[in-house]
Amino acid sequence: MIELKHIEKTYRRGVETVRALRGVNLTINAGELMAIVGPSGAGKTTLLHILGCLDQPTNGDVLFDGVNTAGMPESQLVKIRREKIGFVFQQFYLIPGLSVFDNIALPLLFSKKPAQRKKIEQLAEMVGLEHRLNHAPAQLSGGEMQRTAIARGLVNDPAILLADEPTGNLDTENSEKIYAILRRLSNEGLTTIMITHNPELAARAERTVKIRDGLICP
Repeated sequence: MIELKHIEKTYRRGVETVRALRGVNLTINAGELMAIVGPSGAGKTTLLHILGCLDQPTNGDVLFDGVNTAGMPESQLVKIRREKIGFVFQQFYLIPGLSVFDNIALPLLFSKKPAQRKKIEQLAEMVGLEHRLNHAPAQLSGGEMQRTAIARGLVNDPAILLADEPTGNLDTENSEKIYAILRRLSNEGLTTIMITHNPELAARAERTVKIRDGLICP
C-alpha cells in the first residue's frame, strides 16, 4: 500500500542542520498492524508525518497505491489526507466546546460531508462510548478521550490509520482497551501504523520497525 524509497528529511534548527531521516526504505502492506519504535529524536514522528502527507521529504519517493506523493501540491495532499488517512495523537486534540458526537463528526465538516447520526453512533459503539455522545471532553477519562479520538480518525473511512503514541498518556487498563481497538481494526483490513515507547505493545504488532538516528535498524 505504501512504499518509501530513499527518504531523506533535513531541516534547520537555528544554525544547526538536522538530518531527521537519512535514506529510509520501507514497504507497508495493506491491513498490516505495524509498530514504529526508537529513542526520542530518532525520527519516528518525522517518518509518521511523511507517511501521513503532513510533511514532504527533502529527497526520495513516497508511493501511495503506486502514486508518488513526494512533491505533490498541498491541495492534492489535503485531499489524500481527508479521504485516505486517519490520525490519532497522544494529546487527543479534542475540541473542548464540542460534544463527543460533534468531535467525532468534525472531519466530516472539513470534507463537506453530512454528519450521519447512525454512522457516528456506530463508531461510538465500536469504541465503547455510545453512552457518552452528549458529554464534553472535560467529562471524560483519558481513555475515553483517546477512544473518541480514534472514532474521529475513522469517521471518513480511511484506508490507513496513523497513531502517534496512542497509549502514551494512559494507564495499563486503558492501554489494553486502545490496543484491542487497533487490533480489531487491523483484523478488519485497516492498515494501522503506531509509534509507541511501550515495548509490550510493540511486541504484539504484526511487525515492528526500529529507527535510530534517522535510519531503520535491522
